[in-house]
Amino acid sequence: MDNCEQLKTLSDDDHRANFEVYVPPFSSTENERYSAQARKQAIVDAVGLTIDDTQSRQCDAGIVCASGETVSVVEQLNETKAHFKETILNIRSLASGKVAGSRETVLKKALKSAGIQTLDLRECYRQIRVMPPALESISWTWATSHARIQKLTFDEAVAMAEGLRDRDEELAETALDILRRRCAPDELLVRRINLPNQLRANYSYLENGKIQRKSCPISGVVIAQQKMLPRMAWRENPVSRKEVPIRLQRESKIEPEPVIQSLSIHRYVRGHA
Repeated sequence: MDNCEQLKTLSDDDHRANFEVYVPPFSSTENERYSAQARKQAIVDAVGLTIDDTQSRQCDAGIVCASGETVSVVEQLNETKAHFKETILNIRSLASGKVAGSRETVLKKALKSAGIQTLDLRECYRQIRVMPPALESISWTWATSHARIQKLTFDEAVAMAEGLRDRDEELAETALDILRRRCAPDELLVRRINLPNQLRANYSYLENGKIQRKSCPISGVVIAQQKMLPRMAWRENPVSRKEVPIRLQRESKIEPEPVIQSLSIHRYVRGHA
């Protein structure tokens, strides 16, 4: 996209005009996190759209101060991405009467015919976050205990257990035996899939003379509509620090131990299904 190349050029111009930058994943050396090289890598990662770009991505956090012209190009890029996503959804919709595999085949053919089959669609959809003007502070934190919860009927759990046969016949039989002994046919179950730590930003900004505070999930650098960096606090991912975070335990509606370990299937605590 032309916007991507234009953004790279304008961002370099901003650095020469002393717009500040801070990209903590770029280096373990604090000075290098404020460098022109850190800015350049952060923007390259932010505008990468192909599968190869995504795999070589280095900077999943940081803040880039930008001029009004640069911010305008970022907003144009975000608008283009939104239109592209709408187009892809329309293609999927045209094939909605077909099975899932056929829908994906139609999409792959459409992308190939346009010569864009190497695009990473998820990255093409991702908006570059522009922070509100007069940003006062930003701190990065990590959500370490979130998971995706999938409700299952007994029959769906049985089907999942049957699917283990391709991997391990004995494991499948064990899973089926546990299900039939410990779970009722009308019982609602749940599959808990733990997710990687999620980066979040807590930030504050001045609006009509008052400080506003907000929080949001973060993927990649954010753009600040100002020349100077706000007050900042960066925290490393607890996984890389090998630390166990201390947190208050909340009462859970699902049993802590899975009934089927190999499938991460849990039962609800009695009375909470």
